[in-house]
Amino acid sequence: VQLPIIPESDIAVPKDDATATVGNKVNYEALVHPSMITHPNPKKVMIIESSEKDGTRATKREVLKYTSVQEVVIVDTHDEVAGCSKEGERLFDVIIVPALVKDVTDVGLRAHVSTMFNCLEDEGILALNFEQTITHKGSDLGYFEVINELEHVGYESMHLYEDESNDSGTRRSFLVALKSHASRADWYINEAEILIRLRQRISSSSDLNFFDAPTMLQYQIPAKAVETAYCKRGDDAKKKECEELSGLSPQLSNTPVSDLSVGKSTVGEYSGRGLFAAKDIQEGVSIGLEKKSLSYFILPSTHQIIEEMYYWAEENYDKAYASEVYDSISAVEAFSIGYGFWSTLLGRTHSTVDSGALMFCNHGCNGTYNYGVITGFTEANVDLKQPPEMIIGKSSAFSPVTERNMRQYLSGGDATNRVIKQGEELLCDYLGYVGNPQYWEEEIVSLRGQCDGSGVGDITYFESSKE
Repeated sequence: VQLPIIPESDIAVPKDDATATVGNKVNYEALVHPSMITHPNPKKVMIIESSEKDGTRATKREVLKYTSVQEVVIVDTHDEVAGCSKEGERLFDVIIVPALVKDVTDVGLRAHVSTMFNCLEDEGILALNFEQTITHKGSDLGYFEVINELEHVGYESMHLYEDESNDSGTRRSFLVALKSHASRADWYINEAEILIRLRQRISSSSDLNFFDAPTMLQYQIPAKAVETAYCKRGDDAKKKECEELSGLSPQLSNTPVSDLSVGKSTVGEYSGRGLFAAKDIQEGVSIGLEKKSLSYFILPSTHQIIEEMYYWAEENYDKAYASEVYDSISAVEAFSIGYGFWSTLLGRTHSTVDSGALMFCNHGCNGTYNYGVITGFTEANVDLKQPPEMIIGKSSAFSPVTERNMRQYLSGGDATNRVIKQGEELLCDYLGYVGNPQYWEEEIVSLRGQCDGSGVGDITYFESSKE
């Protein structure tokens, strides 16, 4: 099926747009802009024709505010949608469905899901418009069925958000489905990055009335009602996830960082500083929970900037200013790598560094660690090519409880696995610090070297290079 291209005469947005009521603008700005801002460079957009022509027209109005858009295709039949996934047909960056999804269990919608997935580029994004919010009585089951279907097809990250949708002030839900897990890094960009993208992408004559950076930050976190519905209808694994992440339990035992001291590590000659118990710490006790909310979070875009600056300065060290940049950025790099633990939960590599003394916890070689979950895996017995799933597992495509408790998830959860006596060194399991499968082999080889004395850690290496 040859997909139609909108004639140039039809692309222009009418100056006197009869569809542009206040409620209409809220609804379609909320539908269109989160996906268009999240995509790194949206050029080709497909709009699935709505039975209500105003919906298609309003969606097109918002899409064409982006200067990067080169092609907009409007289709109204399943055959036309299917045509784009055939060999030789073009694929799209963003697909938007403006029609209200009134029956989320509709067989026709579910049949389209697979086809639309195949119409998207690798970093493609699908945007759906629901008639009701998840808080509507009896509506939650259908939403999760659609989300499960999207995950089954292959979407690796989904985000459900809501906003006011019309002049009466009622609310409506929207869903953004990301084809690639890596696109989560673009969904979670910070306020400054959102502002930059808006300034770079939106033509000066196309003002936004209701969407801006603070609004996008609200969309990034699902409503509490979504988390509640997710936890109520989940299986045992989801219910356990909800119990562990829905805030800190008052019954949780905690040892404050004031009960620890920093000294020369006993792990090895080149292991640097270590963390010691100033008094006995019982089994099953967390440490420093009072400081967890103060942890340093280095988000994917920031982490990428640090990496790029570090390698540029290293390669161009003899050039003007490069040595100064290297000296400064290498300290930040060592702080992130040496004291932090990495993750790809937000799409691409990012790191979390404890803000207190717990950052000085050294690795317990050969499974001798006394702080953290005992997994049975050590740096000595793991496969260099394949990290264990329980250590570096793939995150869920949809988990509102994780999204709403992201900082707790990234910085908490560990506890002592046995009694730690006064004066004994606190040891952690660095296998869980790797976080990114891409660096698994490199990091495990490094740990093996540190444990047998043939290598040193990042902090020791950095400090010795400055002497």
